[in-house]
Amino acid sequence: MTVRGTAVVIGAGPAGLATAIALRGAGFDPVVYERQARLSAEGGGLTLWPNGLAALASIGADREVRERALPSPGTAMRAANGRTLYEMSAADMERVGGCGVAMHRGELVAALAGRLGSDAIRFGATCVDVRSDASGATVGFEGGERVRATLVVGADGIRSQVRTACGLGRPLRYGGSTVWRAAVRYRLPELPGLLTLGGPNQFGIWRLPGDRVYWFASVPAPPGRYRSGQSRPPEEFARWHDPIGALLDATPTDEIIVTDVYDSGPLSSWSADRVVLVGDAAHPSLPHMGQGTSQAFEDAAVLADRLAAGSDISAALRGYHERRRDRARSAWAQARMLARVGAWRGGFSCWLRERMMAAAPARVQAGQLHRMFAFRT
Repeated sequence: MTVRGTAVVIGAGPAGLATAIALRGAGFDPVVYERQARLSAEGGGLTLWPNGLAALASIGADREVRERALPSPGTAMRAANGRTLYEMSAADMERVGGCGVAMHRGELVAALAGRLGSDAIRFGATCVDVRSDASGATVGFEGGERVRATLVVGADGIRSQVRTACGLGRPLRYGGSTVWRAAVRYRLPELPGLLTLGGPNQFGIWRLPGDRVYWFASVPAPPGRYRSGQSRPPEEFARWHDPIGALLDATPTDEIIVTDVYDSGPLSSWSADRVVLVGDAAHPSLPHMGQGTSQAFEDAAVLADRLAAGSDISAALRGYHERRRDRARSAWAQARMLARVGAWRGGFSCWLRERMMAAAPARVQAGQLHRMFAFRT
């Protein structure tokens, strides 16, 4: 394949690594720059949905990922006392596009990095500046190094330095809650991916390969109150249905990651000259849909498809945004809606929420999932 140009990708998380793989397939020579000294093996679990897996398949990177993931036999929602509010079996999920899979974030990063190749990743490189014009872009790094490329991709997360440097960002907004996350060795029987609601608090459980479990707990809290490795979810969760208390007991405090959640309003553009954004850098969203990584993989696949379709890079970047804008905005809006409903408190409000979830027509729920899972480049 003829090399059409060079690409600098900022950020060696799932979004950046997948984008580099996709760009190579579109004829670019990519190099990923990561501020950390090595690939991160830390983090909790995450879920990939059929749209994210389809996007990975379109760039030839799904096999390595599937080998490290565990399919979930459906999804379910429960009340704190264990009563089922909503459930879709594996067969139900297959009818709307397929089941999600769960995996450890560090293992996803390792799988994508292995597919890309270690020679295409530079560590200890902190981006401090990006300058762009119609013919290319230059990235400035801490220490004075500057790198010129045909294309620069900002895959550096919700607080993207690339987005700020190019003037594409909007102020981040606090989502009102703090999330504790961990992956712990714990043997559970087969069960669907599970979300439990109790007042304004939430607890999620997903089984991982190798008799491990990924869990998260979310509660309303002011930003900055809690820190990773130094705090635990409120004691209230220990009184919720099994196996929540046992999972918390099995998790050392220093292995718990704490995150305050933010998003921003949709950006008016995802590119400026030869700089383009993907993943959380392009569409900062709350995590309540569990779609963040899958949406990032859609970005990578569509960006590469648009670039491969023509020689005009600027037109391709505009086409990428046009193709991805509505789906990303839909996921963003649904996440905000779920965050609002999940934060309801008080006896009547929570009773009403449970009634709404239990009474929602199955065909409506199935239709929403089918639309979300139906990815195309």
